Amino acid sequence: MENEVSKFEIFLLNRYMASELSGGLHLGRKARSVNDPYLIKQLTWHCLEEVRHAMVWQRLIGDLNAPLKNIHDSQGDEYFSHLGEIKDTLDLLVFTHIFELRVPFHFSMHAKWTKNDKIKNVLEKLIPEEKPHLEWIREYLKKEIDNGNEKVKESIEKFLKLEKETYNHDLEKLEKMGVDGESFAKLIKDNLSEFENGKKWWEK
Repeated sequence: MENEVSKFEIFLLNRYMASELSGGLHLGRKARSVNDPYLIKQLTWHCLEEVRHAMVWQRLIGDLNAPLKNIHDSQGDEYFSHLGEIKDTLDLLVFTHIFELRVPFHFSMHAKWTKNDKIKNVLEKLIPEEKPHLEWIREYLKKEIDNGNEKVKESIEKFLKLEKETYNHDLEKLEKMGVDGESFAKLIKDNLSEFENGKKWWEK
């Protein structure tokens, strides 16, 4: 495999790093505000995981001799720009879970698309590490549903719709980022049904 790294791919890596760090910071803040010992434990662990992943991306960027950049949503149209819609701990868990549900699919598409061995190896290493993130929140939400908490499914539907809209909008932006962005977005779109048509755990 060739070891080419385009400016577009460096942008993606920096954005992954920023996303992991942002997620970790929000989970950490929530860990400091809840009183449930189980949630304190799990949110602290999850925070650590996200920040650790941010460091994985940072080290990779350094290994590639690429520049570190702070990536921000200047247009306010990405998923994490809607954090203000989170009203409580349940919303934060759902918000996080819905976002992370797509990560394995997205990373697998990037691993298939990239021409760089180091990037491919990191992506393939991180994909299975998303599983325990998804599992603990899923089990927590399932118990809430079993206990009659009707808000869970309402929150899921709300953030599921938001995530799909922002992800599709993001693909449109990637398509406008030159040849690399166009080819990456096309690969994702060609395989999107693989993710979106899969049965979700809350569906009967």
